[in-house]
Amino acid sequence: MKHSEVTSLVGRAVEAINSDVSRKLTARLASEKPPLDARHVTDTRTRVSTLLEYALGYELNRLLAKNGAGHSVTAVLWNSFPDLLVRDATHTPVAGLEVKALHTAAEEKSANLATPMHSIRKGGDFLVILIWAWRRDDRNAEIVYPRIIETGIFDAYLLAQIRDYSWLHNTGGRMKAFDVSTPLISSEKRKGFFKAEEGNMGKLMRIALDEELPETTPKIADLRNEAARYKQFQSRVLMHGATETFREICEVIGATKIVEDEQKSGESYPATPALLAEATLANGARFLLIAGGTVAQFMRDKSNSFPETTVALHLSVKLVWQILRRKKGAWENIAKGEKPDAVFEKIKNAIMSPK
Repeated sequence: MKHSEVTSLVGRAVEAINSDVSRKLTARLASEKPPLDARHVTDTRTRVSTLLEYALGYELNRLLAKNGAGHSVTAVLWNSFPDLLVRDATHTPVAGLEVKALHTAAEEKSANLATPMHSIRKGGDFLVILIWAWRRDDRNAEIVYPRIIETGIFDAYLLAQIRDYSWLHNTGGRMKAFDVSTPLISSEKRKGFFKAEEGNMGKLMRIALDEELPETTPKIADLRNEAARYKQFQSRVLMHGATETFREICEVIGATKIVEDEQKSGESYPATPALLAEATLANGARFLLIAGGTVAQFMRDKSNSFPETTVALHLSVKLVWQILRRKKGAWENIAKGEKPDAVFEKIKNAIMSPK
């Protein structure tokens, strides 16, 4: 099954999930608030992501049943790569789909592609990444549901090569190797000893092609093309993380008239502080979303001549947050912290506190 065929099929399945299944199977009332302590936030994300992955398999089957060619999708019933198999009329697998559903507001999109290369079928297995966020149902504003807002489909074998070749090439002064399929790295404390790599090399937001890989690297042109597509996707995921977190905070504090900078939303994640969106607080003050760079850079920028009482939310790549307020021609720090979706009340109190 070709990449283009998988992309088209998954795209139509995601449209069906957003328009119907997700609004029913995983919907909640806006008044039904999920637990906000860190452990339960993680549990909620895991449960919703699992249900979205199931919904994808269900919708893929429904679509394939219509084409009359006898194709179907089955779940792999043991915990191994991939999650789903597309089968032809004889039940022979023609494509494998490893599905990762990630919440935009997670400070570390920690899903892994840890599968060794020898377990991935070259040209036959694909990584499907579903990026979701909580959204109000435009048909019933009292309903909130997880909407898939970005889908990435990548050649799993090429990504595994990018992961492994780059990890081996970037030694950091240490020895690296593979013992059959397990990545090993030399111990920093015990000379001559090796230990298993600690599970970071396959994290989806960290996979990147080492630009110094030699030209003799097998299929280097294909690796570069896939790595470029994947890098653009990673950047869009970071942008979604910032803007969707901002939307959720606006929902909590009652901010209205949310406007995103559509031009910037299509660009790469900013290297320096940039205004990505803004809203209006209940008292009429402007509420800004700033992402990229550091808070110090933003505060030093003399071009930021916003009106008094303007409030700004700065979010880092990992969604470390800081609240600033414009006062007497300068920015003052109000509050800061991590994991914003676990501390919405703290953020609300900071923003709504007296001047």
